[in-house]
Amino acid sequence: MEHDIGSKIKAARIEKKLTQEQVAELLGVSRQTISNWENEKSYPDIISVIKMSDCYEVSLDYLLKGEQKMNTYYDYLEESTNVVKTSSSTTSNVSAVAQNCMPSIVSITNVSVSDVQNYFSMYGNNSRSNPFTQQESTSVGSGVIINKKNGEIDILTNYHVIENAKTLTCTLADNTNVKATVKGVDEDHDLAVISIKTSDLSEDTLKQIAIATIGDSDKLQVGEQVVAIGNALGYGQSVTTGIVSATNRSVSTSSDTDKSQSYIQTDAAINPGNSGGALLNMSGELIGINSAKLSDTDVEGMGYAIAISDVKDSINTMLQGKDVSKSSTQSSYYSQYNNNEDDDSSSPFDFWN
Repeated sequence: MEHDIGSKIKAARIEKKLTQEQVAELLGVSRQTISNWENEKSYPDIISVIKMSDCYEVSLDYLLKGEQKMNTYYDYLEESTNVVKTSSSTTSNVSAVAQNCMPSIVSITNVSVSDVQNYFSMYGNNSRSNPFTQQESTSVGSGVIINKKNGEIDILTNYHVIENAKTLTCTLADNTNVKATVKGVDEDHDLAVISIKTSDLSEDTLKQIAIATIGDSDKLQVGEQVVAIGNALGYGQSVTTGIVSATNRSVSTSSDTDKSQSYIQTDAAINPGNSGGALLNMSGELIGINSAKLSDTDVEGMGYAIAISDVKDSINTMLQGKDVSKSSTQSSYYSQYNNNEDDDSSSPFDFWN
């Protein structure tokens, strides 16, 4: 049977005088995803088809060519895109997850400055000179776009990715480079939120990026398939996949062996540069922030990610331009220069409601 759902949803959208960006926002997906559906490079799941039929005010039968009903559409998806029907949802393959989610992933370059021992001072030469000298170093990591509001795009990453930054540069999905500033940090959970200004981006770039869909890591099951995306080794975005090896895995995070936190353990490869990148379930939802800092080079198949549901309060605090600290509630550099005096304590982006 010949299927032309792509042309049907495109015609319905144009008839309704909606842009791909508007539809993407209504459905919670990227503009590129809508384009792929309309050009039949990939196919929407049945829930998305139902949403589009409501959005375009057309019948489900129209979009599914009349005789093709909801039950047979599952068979169509499995046949066309290797999608597997589960008891509760339609689960797409790794390729589809990567294609839909990579627009929300960014690469981060951190140019930092640190004090190093002055070579000549080690031998007592020129004792009047400073025994230390400043040295620049460059490191790379990843981040996930989680919010767009008030002319800013907020990116979640690891604290150690942006630590001691002199300058931060984000590379977006279309390879555009843009300067970023630190909005809030949580050293204890190794998290940070950085922001970029929409005014620094072209309209074309804004169309190419997307906001990640936040999932519920509390619902993860051992053995469930996951996908990790990040800037591995600084070579650019790469995708790995594996399963959830353990939930709530306690891992020591410092030389103090009494200090430990719980993480998602996965056998998906998480390499240097992946820190701050996304761990996704097979619905393409963000359920963890990868941390290569916790990986051990002596073993294979043991990567760790910060469970997103465990740090929702921390993220909401950082989105308000505040640092999270167990010893104080001081504001970050960003909030000290934020002139919004009318800001209340409510969450600016409560994606768990």
